Amino acid sequence: MTDSSIKVGLLYPDTGVMAAQFTGYRAGVSARFGVENAAGGVDGRKIDFAWQDDQSDPRGNLQGARGLVAQNAFAVIQYTAVSQQSVAYLDEVGVPVIGAADQPGWAAHRNTFTVILTTQTGQSTTTIGDFVRQQGGTRAAVVVSFLSETAKLYADGVTKSLQHAGIDAVTQDVDGTNAADVARKIIASGADTIIAAAPLDLYTGVLDAAVSAGHPFKVAVSAVSYDPRLLAPYGRQLAGTYASLSYAALERHRPVQRRFLQAMADYSPEVSPPGQQSAIIGWLSADLFIRGLKTQHGCPTRESYMKGLRGVTDYDADGMLVNKINYATDQGRLDPCFDFVRVAESGDHFDVASPQPLCGQRFSTGE
Repeated sequence: MTDSSIKVGLLYPDTGVMAAQFTGYRAGVSARFGVENAAGGVDGRKIDFAWQDDQSDPRGNLQGARGLVAQNAFAVIQYTAVSQQSVAYLDEVGVPVIGAADQPGWAAHRNTFTVILTTQTGQSTTTIGDFVRQQGGTRAAVVVSFLSETAKLYADGVTKSLQHAGIDAVTQDVDGTNAADVARKIIASGADTIIAAAPLDLYTGVLDAAVSAGHPFKVAVSAVSYDPRLLAPYGRQLAGTYASLSYAALERHRPVQRRFLQAMADYSPEVSPPGQQSAIIGWLSADLFIRGLKTQHGCPTRESYMKGLRGVTDYDADGMLVNKINYATDQGRLDPCFDFVRVAESGDHFDVASPQPLCGQRFSTGE
């Protein structure tokens, strides 16, 4: 840090098996910092960033974190699925971590600040179950790949939410299976609803197979289908299905969302379309970092920065989020509110599913 600039580190998978899911992340960060720097920076300091590719690998993630610390990054902003080792290391060396929590272990570290938390050991919310019940679902299949602990926690949390709403739920592990087999098992279970955190090829294949078998689902919800890039290849199969979001859908056309889209055009025009989930999360992560800086005066230390950000009690990124986060009390607590969008019958755009996002209640699963 100097009187005129501050350096932050950016860590995410630019290569490897997960890279396609994160292509807009750096662009979203760059857009938010571009807006702030154009306005003079924070307390007269422009924000610079260095970045590392974790190669979609836990060892690469830890190596990237070490590299950013060696470059004197004041904090690390990250979005990945393999952060467990780097978060622990960065806590040991006292470096703040800002981003979207991909591991329940984030809550165990005092240096972590997340804009989104949708899985946590021993917790669920009523939100997904309430939504499915409102849409008329009565028995649900939770379709998930069990390749990670986070996926298992997601499946457990969704199952508990459905059961809390009085909806029977069965879990279908899709590792090593094909869409037709999955569809047959779901149909045999009597499910009229599918909740999926699975690759889009498999999810849409299951939807097609169910229709071909004369058993179209009454309710279909995916955690990964809100991305305008997916409409061209998958819009026909996704028509009428829903996606769940932890941030406000861009279709709400809020002022902050218009600023986001303009900033993407100004500072990250190479990313098109701009409304990719990873770009939105990049913007949110950078915005939270900036919010922490604005609690400081003079020459902040990492310790004073973390203390200041922990004192922020009503963060919602100017309405970009559907939850107001209290960083003094919400560490490790699930987001209780979700926005839901529906793929139009034409398959070429999203519509919001209700006038307002849906907020439920947190509850303990007793585990």
